[in-house]
Amino acid sequence: MVRNDNIGDVLCTTPAIQALRDAFPQAHLAALVCTLSQSAIEGHPALDELFVYPKAKHRHYGKVESFRRMASMLAQVRRRRFDLAVAFRDSFSNSQAWLTYASGARWRLGPEARGKKKRWGFYYNLPAPWPPKKDHEVLRCMSLLRHIGLDSPPGRLYLKVPEESRAKVAELFATCPLDPARPPVVLNITRWAYRPGCTWPDAKYRRLAGELAKRPGGVVITHAPGDEAWVGAILQGLEPKPPVFCSPSLKDFAAMIAAGRAFITPEGGPMHFAAAVHKPQVVLWSSTPLYNWRPWGVDCQILGATGPIEPIEVEEVLAALERLEQGRKPGEAIP
Repeated sequence: MVRNDNIGDVLCTTPAIQALRDAFPQAHLAALVCTLSQSAIEGHPALDELFVYPKAKHRHYGKVESFRRMASMLAQVRRRRFDLAVAFRDSFSNSQAWLTYASGARWRLGPEARGKKKRWGFYYNLPAPWPPKKDHEVLRCMSLLRHIGLDSPPGRLYLKVPEESRAKVAELFATCPLDPARPPVVLNITRWAYRPGCTWPDAKYRRLAGELAKRPGGVVITHAPGDEAWVGAILQGLEPKPPVFCSPSLKDFAAMIAAGRAFITPEGGPMHFAAAVHKPQVVLWSSTPLYNWRPWGVDCQILGATGPIEPIEVEEVLAALERLEQGRKPGEAIP
């Protein structure tokens, strides 16, 4: 399986990976991803092997070193002499198709090349029509498998959360004044430099954190590495002050989400992490197509979905959380 794009995309591929394992229990199954997405798939029980390479644009290494590492990884892949390589994506990608071709697999299944990219169509010798535009990404991955005779209903997303990550969360809970009988809400305070429409005002994050901190179970704040000063300024002076959890490990982040009773976040990769650990959530949604990317297989309340999330009010988020915890539908009034 070849999937060289983002974390959420890789997580949405996990039901298809499990479907392949169920259909071929004796097969040797491997996945090829970039280092950005490694944590999203590492430890998946359906996989026998994981191949990882760095993308030069992520700047973990220089261009020459990134290419050297990719070449070394592909040499390992070719030595396995795979029978089939499946490139999961809704449309043709030059880089993904080339990686699939370079794997040396006898059969190479992927979305057909169209338009100006048609000259690279030979990368796949099992080209498949693109899936319906309005299908969810999980269904788009599953539809590709129909071209090898596999047609099964999709399961849930999966993410392996190691015990050491759960232990870090338990340690935080033990040192904070949280109610052991009622797990906290996990509030993800984040900002997107390249997607300003997904940025919520600092003042609204502060009000929401303060309101949740006063409620039974309380709240734990999560944020991305490097945002410590920004988040600290948002929370400064709040009483009671919410505990904050930050780790460079995405597995630790997933463990924190899993330990909460609900998750609140702007749209993006974190909502797929929450879906993968089967956690209900409130999502502040901007303009990404809901039909493709809404959280898969979990209860969720979607707010906005008409443009920038800035106009969404704190009261709307709190009401959505109440509906979520009462098992009500989005927009349904609370008596």
